[in-house]
Amino acid sequence: MIPPLCFVTEASAPAPVPDQATAAARGGAGWVQLRDKTSSDADLIPLAQRVIASLAPLGARLIVNDRVDVAIAAGAYGLHIGQGDGDPAAIRARIGPDMFLGLSIEHADQLAAVPKGVDYLGVGPVYATGSKPDHAAPIGLDGFAQIAARTALPCLAIGGLTTRDAAALKASGGAGMAVVSAISRAADMTGAARALCDSWRTA
Repeated sequence: MIPPLCFVTEASAPAPVPDQATAAARGGAGWVQLRDKTSSDADLIPLAQRVIASLAPLGARLIVNDRVDVAIAAGAYGLHIGQGDGDPAAIRARIGPDMFLGLSIEHADQLAAVPKGVDYLGVGPVYATGSKPDHAAPIGLDGFAQIAARTALPCLAIGGLTTRDAAALKASGGAGMAVVSAISRAADMTGAARALCDSWRTA
């Protein structure tokens, strides 16, 4: 099941990643996605295992971004890959049938190439965001709605989202929101996560 809130960790944020993850889960984030573009797999595997252990009592799950070997070695609940991270079908074969697999979609034309074995789509960026300087062109709320309408897969919106966006995303068929700095840069990370969950629940 896709939770309404997925928090994507930010390695350069003031708070350590495990603290970010725990705070977000305490606020209601059902998934925490471990994203770190620079650390080695050897460093990320024990970090992922530590975060998995801290999330379990809170009922939250860990998704690993990009790193197939880290996801497998750590026993992550899921793996999220981008368009440039390899063949999703081949990656599904590597991770086996049980691990959740997500794929980023940046524009509607990419939907035709989504293979069987992908469980959900990360759609965006909805807005420009400073947490991923190399992001694709923003698609806006209308672009998200157009993509969500053309696929049966659950769509998690991502990219510069705040509580103000929940109603529009939910109305357009979105399964939930994925956020980075809305939580990682908040003075009260748990409170920020809770506000995002509340905005989705009441939308």
